[in-house]
Amino acid sequence: MSFQLSLLDMIDISVVAVVIYFALRLMRGTRAEQMLIGLAVLFAIYEAARFFGLLTVEWIFSQFFSVFIVILVVLFQHEIRRGLMRVAVNPLSPPSKPMETMVEHLVESAVALVHRGWGGLIVIERETGLKHLTESGVEMEAPLRADMIQTLFCPKAPMHDGAVVVKHGSHGACIVAARVLLPLAQANALPGGFGTRHRAAVGLTEESDALVIVVSEERAQIHLAEEGQLSKALDADGLKKELKQRLQVQSFQWGMGG
Repeated sequence: MSFQLSLLDMIDISVVAVVIYFALRLMRGTRAEQMLIGLAVLFAIYEAARFFGLLTVEWIFSQFFSVFIVILVVLFQHEIRRGLMRVAVNPLSPPSKPMETMVEHLVESAVALVHRGWGGLIVIERETGLKHLTESGVEMEAPLRADMIQTLFCPKAPMHDGAVVVKHGSHGACIVAARVLLPLAQANALPGGFGTRHRAAVGLTEESDALVIVVSEERAQIHLAEEGQLSKALDADGLKKELKQRLQVQSFQWGMGG
């Protein structure tokens, strides 16, 4: 019996392989990865029950897998939403460019907040547009500078609550919104020592590809959130290194969209 692959078969296999690759890459290092392992264990138990003739166990698991699609949507809703957002990104967007000046301002701003003992959330927009979030705050177009960030996060300032959103446009980096409310991650997504500000940072990065710099007033620490994960505490050099690595390998929206 001969087995031949046509061109359409090869295209079909290649598309499926690419989809699986990007799906696994999207879930790598997140809670979805652990849930996927759990589902694999359940499937192995189901197959073992069928092999050994455990009828009751097999029946229970067959009912579970009969609504498997619904279960997948519920369990992986954040990853599905984030994946669909990334699919919508324009693949012809300009290649990444050095963001040296932007990184310098971001690091200077975070360090200044730490020195003053003030907390802050600085959201860095990347491919996924955050227009739906900026509309919930106070939209503006101000240059990204450390003194401007300090003014916005001063505890006596009317707009110190919430986050500021930073975007790199055709005229350089600028603050596009302040007093922005971010979605919160689940309470068990972070250790108990972290509060609402860190949950907000993680919550946004679960739904988009944004980077979020978190400055804690209680701990006097700087953290970076990305893809639902919170980094260890960073000093100025560590933050600069992390930002350079992430911003220079990603492309930005250079137009007015978002």
